[in-house]
Amino acid sequence: MGGRIAMTGQLQVTRQLTERPPASHGAINITDINIRTLFRTEVLSIQDVRCLGSVVGRSDEEWPAGYEIVFPRAGTFVRHGADGVHVADATQVLFFHPGQSYEIAHPVHGGDRCTVFELSRSVLVEVLGSHDPDVDELQERPFRTGSALVDARQRLAQHRLLRLVEDGWLGDPIELEESVLKHIDLAVTNAYARDGRAIGEAKRETRHAHAELASDVKLYLGERMADRIRLSEVASAVGSSPYHMCRIFKRQAGLPIHRYLRRLRLLHALDRLSDDPNELLTRTALDVGFSSHAHMSTAFRAEFGTTFAEVRRGMTGHRMREMRKIVEA
Repeated sequence: MGGRIAMTGQLQVTRQLTERPPASHGAINITDINIRTLFRTEVLSIQDVRCLGSVVGRSDEEWPAGYEIVFPRAGTFVRHGADGVHVADATQVLFFHPGQSYEIAHPVHGGDRCTVFELSRSVLVEVLGSHDPDVDELQERPFRTGSALVDARQRLAQHRLLRLVEDGWLGDPIELEESVLKHIDLAVTNAYARDGRAIGEAKRETRHAHAELASDVKLYLGERMADRIRLSEVASAVGSSPYHMCRIFKRQAGLPIHRYLRRLRLLHALDRLSDDPNELLTRTALDVGFSSHAHMSTAFRAEFGTTFAEVRRGMTGHRMREMRKIVEA
């Protein structure tokens, strides 16, 4: 943690990665990926996917088998495809079409962990149809956007939901299916709301430059998350002025830079508690970039409207009433 991204001069992450690396980069080794199916029915499936991120440069082309909604939980990676470059971290949700070719790069060390929801096409079209009346005309590519910001409260609800699933779902499958569909519908609602806010009538080149700038800032934050970061350092690294960077980032990402960084830190802390509910909060706070346990706790309440202690109590057993909170959220 703490080291700069290994590049000389200004940080040109997405610009450099846009050009395909030499053929020696190699494909992702199957041992680099661990996939665990948590739940599966005819309507949807839930998988926990961990990638070590050991491949240098970009992976070979990959193709999802179905319609996937992917929520990164930890780590940072970059997806390169026909729909552009998407930086994936714990603040984002990504959308994948079956047969859509893409390549993955891990410019930030440490790999990644994601929750993958896959829906049948008929169910997906119903979900998207409530937001996009033209979804039937999009045929096999119904998602209009490749990624979007995830609401903080929704991420906390997802965390509670996954804890219940990982502990061994004891309720009726229909209850879990309904909760997952509600969760995905909210993610799509937020994504389409953001996507619908056109960034003026700027030239295509300008829009592309703004998207690249925001992506570079996200990668810098992911690499330096545990450090005390100054605005001037970020601006210098991505080759921008502080004012221009702040204005463009908020427009592109949906949050000011400091809020984005705070949420990224908190989501990483939340994921660590998922793996080890007994981990010392002080150690977690320092590791993800907060100055103290109290600092992290205050930020957590401000972001999620609850406390770490309350979340921890929800990890201690099969508490079915937690699902009621999620459904009613």
